[in-house]
Amino acid sequence: MIATRIAGFVRRRALFIAAGMIALTGFLGYSSFTQLSLKVVLEAMLPIHHPNVELMAKFGAQFGGANTTLIMVENTEGTIYNEKFMAAYKRVADEIFFYPTVQRHLVQALTLRKTKAIVGSAGRIDINAIAWPDLPRAPEEWANFEAAVKGAYRGLLVSDDEKAGMIIADFKDETDYAALVTFIEDLGQKEAANGIKVHMVGRPVLLGTIYNDLGATIVLIGISLVFSGLILYVYFRSWMGVLIPMMTATTGTLWGTGVMALVGYNLDPLMIILPVFVFAIVLSHCVQFMSRVFERLQPGVPMGEAVEGGLAQVFVPSLTAIVAAAGGFFVLVLIGVPSLQALGIICGAWLLAIAPALVFTASLLSLMPRPKRFRARTTWVETIWRIARFDRYPRVIIGITVLCLAGGIYGSKFVVIGDAIGSPILWPEARYNQDNALINDRFSGVGTDIMLAYVEGPDDTMIQPATYQAIEAFSRYVWQHEPKARHAQSLVPMVQAVNQVLYEGDPSYAFIPETADDVAFNVYLFSSKGEPGDFKAYTDETYRIGNVAIPLDDKTGTTVKEVTTLARKFIADMPALPNGAKLLVAGGQVGIAEAVNTEIEGTKDEVLVAIVLFIAGCIYLAFRSLWITGVLIFALLTSTFLTDTFMYLMGIGLNINTLPLAALGVGLAADYGIYILHRVREALAEGESYEDAVHHALATSGNAVMITAITMIAPVMPWAFFSALRFQAEMGVLHAVVLFFNMLGALIFVPTMVRMFRPASIVRYGHRGSRAFKVETELMGKAAE
Repeated sequence: MIATRIAGFVRRRALFIAAGMIALTGFLGYSSFTQLSLKVVLEAMLPIHHPNVELMAKFGAQFGGANTTLIMVENTEGTIYNEKFMAAYKRVADEIFFYPTVQRHLVQALTLRKTKAIVGSAGRIDINAIAWPDLPRAPEEWANFEAAVKGAYRGLLVSDDEKAGMIIADFKDETDYAALVTFIEDLGQKEAANGIKVHMVGRPVLLGTIYNDLGATIVLIGISLVFSGLILYVYFRSWMGVLIPMMTATTGTLWGTGVMALVGYNLDPLMIILPVFVFAIVLSHCVQFMSRVFERLQPGVPMGEAVEGGLAQVFVPSLTAIVAAAGGFFVLVLIGVPSLQALGIICGAWLLAIAPALVFTASLLSLMPRPKRFRARTTWVETIWRIARFDRYPRVIIGITVLCLAGGIYGSKFVVIGDAIGSPILWPEARYNQDNALINDRFSGVGTDIMLAYVEGPDDTMIQPATYQAIEAFSRYVWQHEPKARHAQSLVPMVQAVNQVLYEGDPSYAFIPETADDVAFNVYLFSSKGEPGDFKAYTDETYRIGNVAIPLDDKTGTTVKEVTTLARKFIADMPALPNGAKLLVAGGQVGIAEAVNTEIEGTKDEVLVAIVLFIAGCIYLAFRSLWITGVLIFALLTSTFLTDTFMYLMGIGLNINTLPLAALGVGLAADYGIYILHRVREALAEGESYEDAVHHALATSGNAVMITAITMIAPVMPWAFFSALRFQAEMGVLHAVVLFFNMLGALIFVPTMVRMFRPASIVRYGHRGSRAFKVETELMGKAAE
């Protein structure tokens, strides 16, 4: 048998194997600490072939949208109409405008040259900046400034209550987001003495907040490791049972992060919890192996012999469980998001590396002396079975499991695809989410999430009346039919405002002129007296392209689907423009959200089917039994759908961040059942009855499964209470729920199925008599005592 031959080779070459793997670990560990990149690359997180992504690639450099940031400067001492506040506001705006990685042509602020008032009378028109180059000084200037704000910028650059000013900026992807957040916070602290309070939202702010919380995350990882060690010591009562699994799990984790560093993969800071989960998975397999070694380590049995026998016994079920779990990641390549595809390949290979990690464990143990004190197992599982009397009500257990599967399938239909209001990554009371709600409440003309629509056509498209009429109709249609949409921002209201002034300020003339020459004249007047490049925020040099920005209250999955559906319906029904120009949607944060949501929604069922088929194939190859395969897949599906229902009840959406961890949960769902059934098969092969075989499996692998689950669940629980990031806390809880359901399935449902149906296909090696098995059981009982 190949497992026996591998175990014998490891025992004979233990020193060589251990030395080689320690050297490899040192190299990959060094790479992890010196080269691993913790950042988010936007392009890698998008489905590259989605139309929205193609639009963003085409128009994003000019019109931005992905990294739009809103910075609200609040006056805590009154309105904005005083020199003290405006001087402080100008200082903040100037610092933002001259920030190294800001896209200056997209910055909007009250004190910039591009922020103008359009006034005129008696055949004269004046278009001048309202607070540039100097702030208002005389009472008349303040009156004019206030009139200009109320006429064009209230709700947009000034809050509805006129007690705060807004700065809108778009930052390049290479921005150091953590440094940006710190920079803006420092600006607020410097101006606090002037009654200023700064609030900020936007993707760069969110990412910067996450980066700045990494230190606290590292502390939580340390706490998790301490928890793991304590639990292992309570179980094994031996420092060897603590240090060897911990060392192996650390080794496996460093292998994965080291490979990530060497191939240049950017690990999303949110995914830093992933190495913790992988650490726990490696630890769980080591616990199973250590349990086997200590079971065999009876008086007179050399350490090397116990290790060899334990590795031979555990190799097949461990390899089956490892390959099954890896399959949960490999199938992520089916999703058209580059970062998920790369993550799937890397993490799939990472999990496969658990097999050589177990070999490393065996080599270390072979070189160590026999421990003076240890415990092979506990009696927790047998005690639970004896008290609960699961064996007396098999039909009830199976019926409850079937109901759980049915309920899970029903509940999984309600899992939301997409984000929640604000950021689901942070706690509701987090500053970012508080600022998000505050800005949406106090500014009616801007929203924290934006959908961009683009106009594209031949030269001079953006001076054609038909183009402006289409944009106006489009903006009005979305605003009227989507409650969460706000008034659109485009060249339309600016052209209308110029036209009104040209006719002595008569409001009835606030419309789009009927000829291209008149529109061009209005556009020229508005663009005059501006900085070079200012007008790039609206169109290009040949007036071939344009954009429409529609602010929204949020970008939840429902809102995104509703607003993009409305936009496409309008475009499909609108008459063709005379010059062949087209309206295109969608860009901005909403366009990105729609692209990702659509990709996940279109592939999530495909991914689940692929994972299940892959795991089923692994189980069948290992056991050669359709019955075993069916039982484990039934338990897997029950656990998976119950977890989906739990996600819905917790309000956790399925998005680009949660999907990898959900896939990992599916991959882990069969692990515990594989160990239990493999132990049952061994006992049956020794000639035991089904009842005794189940009892033996629960007394040995069952106890190891329970302690494994506890070892994996307990370390992540501190995240639920102490993590600064809601996402990590929820993923910790979700991980615990997945493992708990898997444990229940392995310790209750699977043994019940064996006792009730007594499948002949589970016996693989034939009956060889029960004497050896009984002796082993007796020795194990003495060791436990």
